[in-house]
Amino acid sequence: MKLVSVETPEKSVCKMTFSASAEELEAASNAVYERTRASYTIKGFAKGEADRAQIEADRGEHTFWYDAINDLMDRDVPALYDAAMKEHGFRAVDEPTYDLVSVKKDEGFVATATTALQPELKLAQTSGFKVECVTPAVTDKEIDNVLEHRRQASAELVPHKGPAVKGNIVHIDYEGQMDGQPFKGGSAKNQTLQLGSSRMIPGFEEGILGHKGGEEFDIFVTFPTRYHVKDLAGKPAVFKIKLIDVCVRQLPALNSDFAKKAGKVDTMEAFREQIRQQIHDGKHASALNRAKDQVLTQLANAAEGEIPSVLVESTYQREMENIQQQLQMQRVSLDHYLSQVHQTRETFTANVHKAAENNTRARMALLQVAQQENLVPTDEEMTAKMQERADKLKKPLEEIMAKSNVESIRRNEAIRRAADWVIEHSTIEEK
Repeated sequence: MKLVSVETPEKSVCKMTFSASAEELEAASNAVYERTRASYTIKGFAKGEADRAQIEADRGEHTFWYDAINDLMDRDVPALYDAAMKEHGFRAVDEPTYDLVSVKKDEGFVATATTALQPELKLAQTSGFKVECVTPAVTDKEIDNVLEHRRQASAELVPHKGPAVKGNIVHIDYEGQMDGQPFKGGSAKNQTLQLGSSRMIPGFEEGILGHKGGEEFDIFVTFPTRYHVKDLAGKPAVFKIKLIDVCVRQLPALNSDFAKKAGKVDTMEAFREQIRQQIHDGKHASALNRAKDQVLTQLANAAEGEIPSVLVESTYQREMENIQQQLQMQRVSLDHYLSQVHQTRETFTANVHKAAENNTRARMALLQVAQQENLVPTDEEMTAKMQERADKLKKPLEEIMAKSNVESIRRNEAIRRAADWVIEHSTIEEK
């Protein structure tokens, strides 16, 4: 492969064009074929017996191209890229984005690498910013809520002799049968169940109501038609129940005994004060983080200059991916979330894009501060940092260095140090 051109289509953006000849593409494609031929099953041939021409006739002439392109790019482009960056004195602030421009059997292929470069910002101010840290007061209601939560967590199960009612917690043995035979997954021993929780299929919990501890009885139910086990869906069954006991949750009294047990203090007054301090500390930590963010926002606002659009876009894409992952963990779709916060998709994405732009400007300003104040980690410091990682993972330093983007780690550490420096050289007034 060879480097064809180096361009700057916009300020602080570098675009390199690379090409590979038809001969290089053919050799790499053949190497992919030799490596993967055993995995192909072509009609009329046993698995792995078809030759390259037969595979390409069935799957298309491009079958091996894209793996071949990736192989060539991985092999040749890093050295070409690094040499060009060094020759032109460019300083990257993000990983390059690769695009395939064209690929033809008799011409080879052309690809580009687009990279965000460090912008030259005019920093009107790098220290002496002033913000307020406002910590909201702790209310009695907040203390009461925490107390009740801890009280609920300290509740004890106490057996009672009366019939089971909703809200009781029971311990049961049960065996499910269908046509007189037990079925898989239908039995359990000493199972804990809160009646009315709807954990079990319809009719199961209701069948326990009115029974007392020690009783044995049958419950007749029908599985829901959309039950997750298809063999059981819509079918009748009987559960043979042994009701071991019926319990009620007994909440502790809010007295000195509870204070000693839950708070390790002698009185409820002391316990309330302990909770008040804990709530205050949490609120203060949040307020202080907001104040620090405001300092960095002021730094970004004081930084004049053009930010690479490709860097803003990559930051925006990462932030959107993070949001999507968080929503998936909560099993909430983006559209459902937007309906809850009363925002349109257009407004939401515009806000995320604006935040990405502000975050990018702040990071680039901090990187410049790090360079001005000699806060960028040295090679010796980076080696020590990577050695710590190697020791933790119990792997050789050389392996960790080879698998890590050392310059990206150096850049992020420089930005972190600069953020601490700017905040330390600013005033956060406590309110």
